[in-house]
Amino acid sequence: MGHHSSNNRREFLKKLGCSFAAGSLASLIPQLALMPRAMAQSASGYRALVCVYLAGANDSYNWLVPRDSESSGSRYDTYRLTRGGVYSGSNSSGLALAFNDLLPITPSNQSSAYGLHPANADFTAVNGSATQAHSGIQTLFNQGKAAFVCNAGTLVRPISKSEYENGAPRPQQLFSHNDQELQWQVGMSAPSNPLARFGWGGRVAKLAAGGPLANGLSPTISVAGAARFLIGDQILPYQLSSAGVDLIDNYAADSSANYSNVRRAVLNDLLDDAQAHPFARGYSSIARRSLDVGESLATLLDAADGSGNVTSVFPAGNTLADQLKMVARMIKVSRTLGANRQVYYVRMGSFDLHQGMFEAGGAVASTGHGALLTTLNQALGAFWSALGEINARSEVTTFTMSDFGRTLSGNGSGSDHAWGGNLLVLGDAVRGNQLYGKYPQLILNANDNAAQDWSLSRGQYIPTTAVDQVASTLARWMGVTDTAALNSIFPQLANFSGNDLGFMS
Repeated sequence: MGHHSSNNRREFLKKLGCSFAAGSLASLIPQLALMPRAMAQSASGYRALVCVYLAGANDSYNWLVPRDSESSGSRYDTYRLTRGGVYSGSNSSGLALAFNDLLPITPSNQSSAYGLHPANADFTAVNGSATQAHSGIQTLFNQGKAAFVCNAGTLVRPISKSEYENGAPRPQQLFSHNDQELQWQVGMSAPSNPLARFGWGGRVAKLAAGGPLANGLSPTISVAGAARFLIGDQILPYQLSSAGVDLIDNYAADSSANYSNVRRAVLNDLLDDAQAHPFARGYSSIARRSLDVGESLATLLDAADGSGNVTSVFPAGNTLADQLKMVARMIKVSRTLGANRQVYYVRMGSFDLHQGMFEAGGAVASTGHGALLTTLNQALGAFWSALGEINARSEVTTFTMSDFGRTLSGNGSGSDHAWGGNLLVLGDAVRGNQLYGKYPQLILNANDNAAQDWSLSRGQYIPTTAVDQVASTLARWMGVTDTAALNSIFPQLANFSGNDLGFMS
């Protein structure tokens, strides 16, 4: 081999290595766990969980708000006073939403009315010349398709305020973004536990799906990069972008370019070489299967007949909507591959609003925190339409997670790190139009043992529902119903009363 050819070969291998480290091959390698499917589901048919992670800590007590009346002493009045009054030009430090701005909902299991942030209304998605009307979270909740789980958070065991002050066990590194996000994703508050190297989504997928499909596709899939949430024992997530599978350039088998054929032949020759070292053999095997899975998926997603696409209109300029559109497309093609259980992960950031909860002169529904919730509302509304298009609304349950709640009292123009918060669950299998858990009284420094209502000096609410309970309820719907199996997935679950919160049918 000449010097020039040798250099080209080395350069090609170097680029290939970069592809493994940062590109499509790195995202495909996890699909190729070599363990066959080993666990049968206890429930038939296809089912998928879709985790929408709200990074930075959503101020969820402005997402779901008491809306009984404006009278003195009402629950809404308590909320308004605790949050420093309604935001206005003359009260720029107020964090409360105006009573009439709240979108009314009447949960069927509550004696008092509630309201949603005005960003949760019905809307019309626009993408180029295409438009489509979609339901927002308010309508989906009122139709019984969505529910809220209230005051949920990371816990070691139930803990009252007095117990907290006396040093009872609590999650490590409370109020820290990275630590609390990790604990939400692993489903336990003991990161030192060996099981914490896996996420609870990956652990559920291990028991519900067993392993990859016959073509190597993992049961856990991310459209938002790496996520501990999706990793399980011999379950490693498949990653793709909202644009689809990122294949190696100039490698296509049907390319008319001669150098592309040569490039493919060289790589295939390298991968087919007999390797003495087991690591090299494993690397070659994984790379080969990675390439095969990527090309197979790309063919299905980009089929000329549109069978790998959805026609529902997703709003332009909404990156979360783009991710969820890819999830809908992947669900559509995955079912043709024989998938029975899948777990998906998407992500949206910028919720760490220490300032800028509202913008002076801006519309509440479309600026500050409202702009983030509008993005979320429109992404979920379009996704709901796409699930209807592919007849998957009863087969897919979407839920939110976030680092923690935020302080009820403000800091001037925003809120700070707290603990318990509210999350949304959406799907035809959800027992909707209800609130689960205990919605707090929204009092600073609350210490009501009878009502299990406890907060710290700035309204950092101590959770009364554990992440473990939320996750185990979703795991049961996925088919993991055996108590011993649930306790093996969630080692702290036995510390809490019940492994089913009841929000799934």
